[in-house]
Order: sequence, then C-alpha cells, then structure tokens
Amino acid sequence: MKNIKVYKTREGYAQVSPLNAKRSWMDETYESHAYKCFPVGVTNQLGWGISLPEDITFIWDGICDSTPNHVKVLAGEKYVYTSRANATISFNTGLMFVTEKNQTLLSMPVPNQFIDGVVPFTTLLSTSFFRGDLPVAWRITRPNVEITIKANTPIISIMPIDLEDMQNSEMILSTIGEISRPEFLEESYSAAVMAANAAGNWTNFYRDATDHKG
Repeated sequence: MKNIKVYKTREGYAQVSPLNAKRSWMDETYESHAYKCFPVGVTNQLGWGISLPEDITFIWDGICDSTPNHVKVLAGEKYVYTSRANATISFNTGLMFVTEKNQTLLSMPVPNQFIDGVVPFTTLLSTSFFRGDLPVAWRITRPNVEITIKANTPIISIMPIDLEDMQNSEMILSTIGEISRPEFLEESYSAAVMAANAAGNWTNFYRDATDHKG
C-alpha cells in the first residue's frame, strides 16, 4: 500500500475525497445506459478528487499571450491565482502532499468528467521531495463565456505512481498471424458479442470476468 500524507497549509481551501462513479452526462443517457459500460464506470473512480467548497466563476477575454490579467474572476476569487497568462487559470489548493521515496504524484483531468470551455493540465510532481502546495491549472478554450465550477466539483484527479515501473516497461508489437490465435479472439466469441448487441443487450462478459462459454 502506498502511503500519502496530506497537509493543510491553509484552512478552508481544497478538499480531498474518493471520486464518485456518477457523471451528469451518464445520468442523461437513455435509461442511464452509459453505466452499463463497466470500463468507464471503474475508470470514473480512478484516483482521488480535489475540490473546492465554493462556486468559482470566471471569464477569459480571448487574448492568449504572455501578459497577465486576461481572466476575470467573478466568484470565488480567493481560490484562484488571477495573474496567469496564456489563457490559463490556476487554483490555490492549500494542500501539500508527501509521498514515499521514488513516488510521483500524477495530476490529471478527472476521468470522464467534461466541463465545456476548459481542459485541466496533466502534470507529474515529485512529491517524495517537493515541499509546497499542489499546483493545479486549467487551459481555457472558450473566450468571452462565463464558466462556473460548482462547489465540491473535482477540479483534478490525483494518484501516486512509480515512474521506474514505466521506464522499465517495454511494448512488444506483433500481429495475430505471428502468434497462435488467442482464445479470446475466437469467432464464436465475436459472434456472441455481436448477437447480444444486435438484440439491444449487454454481454457483461468483461464485468463478470467470463467469456461466451461462461
């Protein structure tokens, strides 16, 4: 188990909590059928979410250069750093994370959460030795439109990773013709999936960790 220590450097700022499996756009699909997709449902809960306790509203004037103050904060200003340039906005989390040796904190967009007009940056922070508040920044993509982040909406997902594991990995590219045909590629399996989908049903093979033979 990886231990992550979290220190509040100021009161009343960001909160850390497990990510919720629910998404508003999934609720809006017909009979909420998006939740039938098990890989999406599991990924929705990947990492820990960082959120702020109040609504934040801002608007970007469309100027993207190195000069500051092109983003006007209309609500929640104490949670936002307002002097960033290049169509970006950053948040004051008031949280410092300390991980074990050789652990890195990955900050990434909240899985399958979509907010029109903004894209969170994906970053790596060496929290095994870095001592400072966790920086969180977004790129604004829609000018002259008020954008609101509702209170308690996760602004980023975080999780510890080991970069050494990634650096010591290797991709081996092959074609099916070079190896024996994997059992999961049997034509009968594909036929079972297609038949179920054509009938408007879900196979649930992946969710239940079974194949078409049970």
